[in-house]
Parts: sequence; structure tokens; C-alpha cells
Amino acid sequence: MGKGPGMKVTGVEARVVQAPKPEREFWVSLKPSLRVYRLLVKVFTDAGFVGCGTSSHQSTVRPAAKLIQDGFKDLVVGEDPLRPEMVWDRMFRTTYRRLAAERGWGKAPLVTACSVIDMALWDILGKAAGIPLYKLLGGYTNRVRVYAGGGYYRQGKDLAELRDEMLCFRALGYDAFKMKIGGLSLREDVARVAAVRDAIGPESPLMVDVNGAWDLDAAREGVRALRDFNLTWIEEPLWWADAKRSLPRLRADCPIPIAEGHGEESHFACMEFIERGAVDVIQFDATSFGGITQSRKIMGMAEAHHLRFSPHLELQVHAHLVAASPAGFMVESHADPQRDPLWFDLFGAGLDVKDGWIEVPDRPGLGIEFDEGTIARYAGGPA
Repeated sequence: MGKGPGMKVTGVEARVVQAPKPEREFWVSLKPSLRVYRLLVKVFTDAGFVGCGTSSHQSTVRPAAKLIQDGFKDLVVGEDPLRPEMVWDRMFRTTYRRLAAERGWGKAPLVTACSVIDMALWDILGKAAGIPLYKLLGGYTNRVRVYAGGGYYRQGKDLAELRDEMLCFRALGYDAFKMKIGGLSLREDVARVAAVRDAIGPESPLMVDVNGAWDLDAAREGVRALRDFNLTWIEEPLWWADAKRSLPRLRADCPIPIAEGHGEESHFACMEFIERGAVDVIQFDATSFGGITQSRKIMGMAEAHHLRFSPHLELQVHAHLVAASPAGFMVESHADPQRDPLWFDLFGAGLDVKDGWIEVPDRPGLGIEFDEGTIARYAGGPA
């Protein structure tokens, strides 16, 4: 299927690296955010181009690496890497085919594997064209707004440490910030938000992330308590089972813009948030749910519905998507090396934040390469 004259994929390599366990755990509202594991994929071609793809989804990277090496890559070898839509369709169909059950491939790892390989194909496409991915996708701008994702709960972390954290981010060049709420009483979380707003000033963009800790009544109470802090958005304000149904009801009279979508397994789920009028900012994660191929569809739908999109993490990938579209808003960076030292060592060079913005790398494709020394230092063992 799809084979013919032209460039061919000759091989796919998947490896896993892992960060050291932090001395103090980082918590979101309801659970610890465990040590970072990262899947690194290379797709090789007979023309000499090598595409890179990566994901840091904690629960799926090892299973995804294993299934890639245990036969999933055979669906890609021999195909034309310059036809990512066709290859994506071939890969994604395994999520509802007998082959997955016969091979013991779980759905979530399959989606991650599809996404990372797709990313590598688009990297090849950019390299073959000699242009960066953001230009290949439209090239709306060459610089994007970046925000520092932090404000986690940690044992012994008080308001002074929270303020110092945000000021450290500012010293690194950030002027937009996101913090976690939902893990303490509303009164305590309001005090935390007040401390951060006081530290960063009244005008700097500030977002809060509930991580799905509230039901509808709690969310309504929460947004009333937070309405005077000039928040850019409130993220995942509703618990997972009721979000799609009740977010439109919350949004109808919510004084704060709502962001949601990065925890979904497919682009169809993200589009459902848009179609239901549930969000002001649609989030997605190209590295975990649909690669570049499906992210493009979310981007177009956001623009058509006069919404903004702000992808989840992976600055080195998502900056290209935000730069490609007039609907692109901001991109997240885990700016704390204690939280994700892998990102800093693998991708941090050349992505300097200045006054809250970065210049998107003008190297062909994604503009990233995997440093073998860094991989050896963080080796997580075989898939």
C-alpha cells in the first residue's frame, strides 16, 4: 500500500531516556507528576534524511517504544516519508483493527507511537524541502510567545518559595506564567494565586491549571473567587468524566477564558470541545495524540471558530505550530530544570527566551537533533 518510486523509509529506531527522580515530588492537583520519561524516535530514509520525533507522556513512552521495535515499525518501512497523511492513516487504523489485539498493542501506546513517527516524517519533509517546519505549515510569523509552566505543589513549599520560583522564571526571560491550583482548599489556592500575581505584577499573563479537580459547582465557585486576578485562562477546570458535557455551561457565564484539550487521545476529541463551544483556548499535544498531521486539523478548526490554540509542553515542536497559524497564541515551557532536566539537555540550546518570546529556529524541519552523549547519560534501558 502506498509504495512506489521515490524516497523510502528504511528503518525506525525507538529509545527511552529517563530523568532522575526529584528529591521533592512535583504534584498537580490530585496526583504526583512523576519523573520524566522520554521517547526518542528516529526514522531513516534511503535518501540520507533522518527524522526525529519525541514524546514525554509518562504512561505510554515505554510501551510505545516496545511496540515500535516489536513490529509496528514494519507498517512504515518501505513507505514514502513525504506522504505523512497516507502514512498516518495506515498507522492510526491499527487502533481499531484486529492486528492490535493479535500483537498485544494497547491503544494509548499506539497513539503515541503514531504521533512520534508522524512528527519524524514531517521533520524529514522539512529537511527534504530545506525549510523549517513552521514555514512548511504556513509561516505566519517567526517568533512566538512562551510561558513558564510551574507553580507545582511540593512538600514544604510555602508562599515565599512560590513567589521566588516565579521571579526566577522572570530572570530567565519569561513574562507569562502558569501555576497549579485545585490541590488545596479554595481559600488556600486563592492565597497562592494572590502571591504570584503580586510577584509578577498586574499585567503579566497568568494562567491557572486545575487539572480536572473540580465538579461544576466547585468550578463556578472557583471562577468567582478568581475573577479579579486578571487571569489569561483557567485550564481543565472540570473533572474528566463531565468536562465535555458541562464546560459549555460553565463557559456561558465564566468571567475567565477556559482552556482544555491536551489530555485527549485523538484530534476528534479536541474538535468536540470546539464544536460544543466549550473552550476559548484549545490545547493539544502533537507529541501524544496526533502528531503534526492531526494537529494541523485542530489548528484550522480553531482559526475557523475564532479561537486560539496553545499546545501543551514540548516547546521545540509546538513553537513551529504556533508560529504557522494566525490562531496560534502561546506555547508552554517547563522552565524548571528540576522538573524536566531531559528537555534542557536535549532541546534547550538555541531556544533562548527574551522578553517572553523566542525566535523559531530557522533550521530545516524541526531543527532538533538527539545528542548521543545526553542519551547515554539518561539511558532508560531498552524498550
